[in-house]
Amino acid sequence: MEIRFFWEGDGGNREPYCQSDVLNDEGVDLLACVLTDHGGQEYANTIGWLDEGLSKVELVRRGTVENSDWSRESWGVKLSGNIARIYSLYGDEYFLNMNIDDFEKALLDWKRFILAG
Repeated sequence: MEIRFFWEGDGGNREPYCQSDVLNDEGVDLLACVLTDHGGQEYANTIGWLDEGLSKVELVRRGTVENSDWSRESWGVKLSGNIARIYSLYGDEYFLNMNIDDFEKALLDWKRFILAG
């Protein structure tokens, strides 16, 4: 899995972005879609949401819960067993399964990237 994090804009208009090779059959970067779904908030205010996602991944990986859902404004992730299923909240045709460990690493790296500013 290849992921690239970067900032666009300058000053107060800087926005974090992500590009990955986690594409669905139509070539849509679903990992980038879910990571950049900030729910209309400033990115610095999304850390709690990212921590919630990391906690849910950990609960599923440890077997504390069988599955869990983590979603935002337009994108969600269903966590179950070794799978993180990224899906659109608006279009059934936009989904992709990835390894839960890879998803956890991407989520943690995204959090660190945003915190580093």
